[in-house]
Amino acid sequence: MNRSLHHAAFAVGLAAIAWVGAGYFPGNLLALALVLLIGAFFLMGALELHHFQQATTSLARVVGAAHEPPAALGTWLAPLHPSLQHTVRLRVEGERVALPGPSLTPYLAGLLVLLGMLGTFLGMVVTLKGTGLALENATDVDAIRASLAAPVKGLGLAFGTSVAGVAASAMLGLMSALARRERQRTGLQLDARIATTLRGFSRAHQREESLRLLQAQAEVMPALVTQLQGLVVQMERQGLALHDRLIASQAEFQGEAQRAYTGLAESVDRTLRASLTDSARLASAAIEPAVQATMAGLTSEATTLRHTLTAAVQQQLDGVTARLDTTTTTLAERWQAALADQQRHSEAVTQGLHAGMDRFAATFEQRSTTLLDGVAARLDRSADQWSASWGEALAQQRQGNEVLSAHTREAWSATVAGFEQQAASLLKSVADAHVAWDAAAAAREQTRLAAFQDGLAGVTRTLQQQALQDGATVAERQQQICTTLEHTAQAIAAQAEAHARATIGEITRLVQAASEAPRAAAEVIGELRHALSDSLVRDNAALDERNRLMATLAGLLDAVNHASTEQRAAIDTLVNTTTDVLDRVGARFADTVAAESRTLQTVAAQVTGGAAEVASLGEGFGLAVQLFSRSSEQMIAQLERIESALGHTMARSDEQLAYYVAQAREIVDLTLGSQKQIFEDLQQLTRVPVEADPA
Repeated sequence: MNRSLHHAAFAVGLAAIAWVGAGYFPGNLLALALVLLIGAFFLMGALELHHFQQATTSLARVVGAAHEPPAALGTWLAPLHPSLQHTVRLRVEGERVALPGPSLTPYLAGLLVLLGMLGTFLGMVVTLKGTGLALENATDVDAIRASLAAPVKGLGLAFGTSVAGVAASAMLGLMSALARRERQRTGLQLDARIATTLRGFSRAHQREESLRLLQAQAEVMPALVTQLQGLVVQMERQGLALHDRLIASQAEFQGEAQRAYTGLAESVDRTLRASLTDSARLASAAIEPAVQATMAGLTSEATTLRHTLTAAVQQQLDGVTARLDTTTTTLAERWQAALADQQRHSEAVTQGLHAGMDRFAATFEQRSTTLLDGVAARLDRSADQWSASWGEALAQQRQGNEVLSAHTREAWSATVAGFEQQAASLLKSVADAHVAWDAAAAAREQTRLAAFQDGLAGVTRTLQQQALQDGATVAERQQQICTTLEHTAQAIAAQAEAHARATIGEITRLVQAASEAPRAAAEVIGELRHALSDSLVRDNAALDERNRLMATLAGLLDAVNHASTEQRAAIDTLVNTTTDVLDRVGARFADTVAAESRTLQTVAAQVTGGAAEVASLGEGFGLAVQLFSRSSEQMIAQLERIESALGHTMARSDEQLAYYVAQAREIVDLTLGSQKQIFEDLQQLTRVPVEADPA
């Protein structure tokens, strides 16, 4: 059923995009390009959902086939999609990890709506620009009506991109919801298998097995303690016997060594004394003559050396004094010469600087004069060009007015000539009808006819003068109307272009803010998940270091609370900023529409017969305002949904963190209990030997 609905939603979304694109195909390439871009993003989201559904199907197939406990968890996870293997492994091992969902589809759904709105705004800009061009080229009321009809009819087509974007976004959201529901159903089946056939791979089962092994070890511990006590007693006895033997052998060895060293010292003492006495006597007898001769020679050489050194030192002092005087004189002369050279060089440098400054001042003055002359010449040329351009424009305007006046005069002249011809033919027919009358009646009729002809000539002249005056008035009025229409169209085009640029800029900033907020939230959530994974690793590695584990968990709780607070503040700021921007854009758009409506009402008061077109254009702008308000409300609703989704995600993260903290506390309690039991056993072991020693 879900698969059929999924295919039906995909077909409906694609059909809506194709229908809107087919309507734009013959003539509107810009709207067609936007519709194709919407279709491309829709296909991208559908492709991601297709891969997501394939992964869900592989998980359902593996879970459905798990009727018996597998031999190894890796072998059982091998047929799964690579994107689900790590998450399913963590869930089987007992971690509260959610199955991954589509990453791009939620953002693509919002992007499709924004692309549709962008196409609508671009269509309105093009329509208003075409309206301005049509008003500039129109010359009379019928032409204005005909030129405004096509842009106003085409204004409805500008909202086709919004229809395509909203339809594609709705169908993509429906497909995403169906895929998520199927993933949740498969996750429930996986949880059922984890509780039954896959329980052997969970951390809880492993902890139960560890606790069972610890209990078995505790049961075996008394026998082991008894054996260790017997071994300790035996080792103590052996140590005491070995210690006694070592003490006896060491005392015997020390006595023998002492006796041997005493005899050796006595014999060496006697030998050294005898040899030293003999050597001293022989050496003194042999050295005495040589020592006397050496002392006499040293005395004479010392006297000679003292006289020689005295003479050499005196001679050296005399030479040093003479050289010092010569060096002092030479240095004084060179210092005076160097001072003179330095003074001459300073004077030359000063003169060079003065000359350089004079040349620079002259050159700068000449360049400034040249630059001012060039600027003045350019300004004169620009003024001449502007004067010539304005003269040509005025001449063309005057020529156009003269041509229009000539055409108007010719039209009225032709009308008067036709009227004169009709009057002449009427007179001729009346004369022919009265020819058969009698002579008296003919005379009266001739007199009356002459008077009638005179009156008719006067009326004709009056009508001709009035026609000429009306032609001049109409030509002047038409010229004023054309000028007013031209200025009004230019003002409308300028205001519409400025408003469109401002609106597109606001929408661009809004899209950037809306795209950066989920990205920032996703990064914060990713960092939170990474921090939680690191905390799990630290929890598993710190079973024997409970103090560090508690400090780490406390730091982690502070970081998560801080991140949650910042995330909530960022989301609130984003929602408030988006609401303010939408309010400002709506108010600005309403003010612009009101100003344009007033301008169009002024134009309608001047141009007779154009009230229906201006009213329809005002209705079109009103419809545009309503559609913009609807799109703004939809965007606000979508942002609220994003905020609620982020709130659910944060709540789930808080639940996971609480579960991790509870698991860590349970592990710490078990560790403390086991260590306490071990310490008590060790204390009992230490008390048993102490009690055995007095016995």
